[in-house]
Amino acid sequence: MAEPIENADSTAPSDIPNGGDEFRMIAESAPVAVWVTGLDGKRSFVNRVYAEFLGVDQESARDFNWRSILHPDDSARIIAEAQAGKAALKPFTLEGRYRRADGEWRWLKSTLQPRRDGDGNPAGFFGVAHDVTETKLAELALREREAQLLVFVNQGTAGFSQVDISGRFTMVNDRFCEISGWPREELLGRSMQSITHPNDLGRNIPLFERMMRDGTPYSHEKRYVRPDGTLVWVNNSVALIRDDEGKPLGSSCVTLDVTRRREDEAALRKSEESIRLAVESAGMATWELDLDTMEGVWSLNRFDLLGLPRRADGRGSINDWLALIHPDDVEQVRETAYACFDRGTPFMIEYRILRADTGEERWLQSHGDRIMAGDENDLRFVAVSFDITERKRNEEELRTSETRFRTIFEEANDYIITADLDTRITSVNPSVVAALGYPEDALVGRSISEFLAPGQMEVVERLRDHKLEHGGTTRFSVRMRTHAAGGDLIWEINSRLTLDALGRPTGIHAIARDVTESKRFEMHQRLLIDELNHRVKNTLAIVQGIAQQTFRNPGIAMEARKAFEGRIAALSEAHNLLTRELWAPVPIHQVMADAIAPHCGGDRCHIEGCDLTLEPKTAISLALAIHELATNAVKHGALSNEAGRISITWQKTEDEKGKRLKLAWVESDGPPVSVPKRRGFGTRMIERGLAAELGGSVCIEFAAGGLRCEVDAPLPETAE
Repeated sequence: MAEPIENADSTAPSDIPNGGDEFRMIAESAPVAVWVTGLDGKRSFVNRVYAEFLGVDQESARDFNWRSILHPDDSARIIAEAQAGKAALKPFTLEGRYRRADGEWRWLKSTLQPRRDGDGNPAGFFGVAHDVTETKLAELALREREAQLLVFVNQGTAGFSQVDISGRFTMVNDRFCEISGWPREELLGRSMQSITHPNDLGRNIPLFERMMRDGTPYSHEKRYVRPDGTLVWVNNSVALIRDDEGKPLGSSCVTLDVTRRREDEAALRKSEESIRLAVESAGMATWELDLDTMEGVWSLNRFDLLGLPRRADGRGSINDWLALIHPDDVEQVRETAYACFDRGTPFMIEYRILRADTGEERWLQSHGDRIMAGDENDLRFVAVSFDITERKRNEEELRTSETRFRTIFEEANDYIITADLDTRITSVNPSVVAALGYPEDALVGRSISEFLAPGQMEVVERLRDHKLEHGGTTRFSVRMRTHAAGGDLIWEINSRLTLDALGRPTGIHAIARDVTESKRFEMHQRLLIDELNHRVKNTLAIVQGIAQQTFRNPGIAMEARKAFEGRIAALSEAHNLLTRELWAPVPIHQVMADAIAPHCGGDRCHIEGCDLTLEPKTAISLALAIHELATNAVKHGALSNEAGRISITWQKTEDEKGKRLKLAWVESDGPPVSVPKRRGFGTRMIERGLAAELGGSVCIEFAAGGLRCEVDAPLPETAE
């Protein structure tokens, strides 16, 4: 409202410039606080609104100590800004919270203008304070709605991003990547400062740092530098993100590409240099009319407000004003104005104008009154006007946001439920009503537990407590009891906490999908695979039994019998692994570990390679090959003594023929190796059978230091 200046001397003369009576009449009719100070900071005049805000008379208001009603969070900043503005003897603006006489904190925006005496020397300041509390509250409400809307809209026309307290990106949506030109993987972890044009950092960084200090959100326009060096103009609306304790975690930002608009504005400025672009957002335009002539003196910024050229005599008429009022509003404004002219009814109205210079539609708020300047026949109309376009725009955006939120909520195919922190349902969308078979009024106000199968509420409460402690989103499945035909449903639910404007948890927001049929399919699939596994094992058991009967022949060596049984066991173990994975691609590391486990334990076997999944056919072939190599190592190679070691490594490569698997079996520290006189069955199976099975090459080398086996085979596209 005002800078915290020292108490005024109540005996000081009324330090008001020439035309003091006229100034007093204008100031007293204004619906805002007005005051005048000297260079010493002492107030020589305050108007009625000024005193009413303090709850004292005007004489006492001159002596009032403003430091006593400054909000603690704003006090130091406002005092410093006021002292700097006073020392510079230039116009300046203050904005902060002040405690009104009734104890309520109000947001005030004060504009102070230097004034000069008759000789042109600095004489002090004029001050005007506007109450902007409603605008501030509308901004807070809009941000809260936009935060809720982001839950439903992941992709849209606006970019969305989040950064940590140092400015490094932690989340970006696809639209932000499109606008900035940077791929997501290069943005995450990169600082927003690094992609901002250097000339814009001087404005950007102070806003960001202030928000981190006191939570003040901000909107601004700046340039991003794309990887190819081109520039994109953006409008960023930035808000603070806090943790459960209210500490800053970072910020969220909604980004609009305004490059085209900026280019259009630049072209407009170049071709029409004489057009004034905007009026001072917090300016107060004063004007009056002689009710006999319907003309009077206007302040210079009154002409600016309407887009009219300033006139040397500073005079304007009622026709100048009415000609610029929006056609849909002009009759109401005319009727309200003449009610004040004719009957003295106080004039207060909000209306639209079409600026004289640009044709731009702007919202104004005007207050006025009929006064008697001299005798009873000398009547004048004195008024003030403000530009309230931003407030109206915020109100409209809030209404639009609420409408979009409700439309998405009502029309979503997913099940959407909100609840308080005690898990009482506060709202459901029509999809929930249809799925559970209860009317909406039978769901809202009841505990979620009433619609869950037994034992499910413990899961819900545990995950709610987890979110209260750690934040974030939780995903889980629950069984829902339904009143509709068809029995219970299985829902997969994503839920998060809803927060108020101060970042405090207020409830739970959940989006669910019906996965009943998919769960039934998974169960049926498991039953079929288990049955197949049972039958295959029975077949392998029969094969093994036949082999045992056959190998009883004294002419067949015990070694051949054990080798055959080992191969059957290796095949069975590979089959078990594939069954556990539902015959889907399996990790190569698990295939290697299971195949080598019966032969090699502890640190004698080293297994290392990239993450890779194998098709079932490839997995079985490699498992049998590793079994043969391990069996040979136990008999003749590195595992036949106490010191030998085995290393199994692999890597994925890519050449002009596509992706390939390169696997190496290397034995070391075993007994000396000699080249066999003939290739046994196991060696032939690996070199010929495995190579043919994989469509690649297999090379076994009987090196003196230990046997080596290298596999080079193409990988199918599904192997990752």
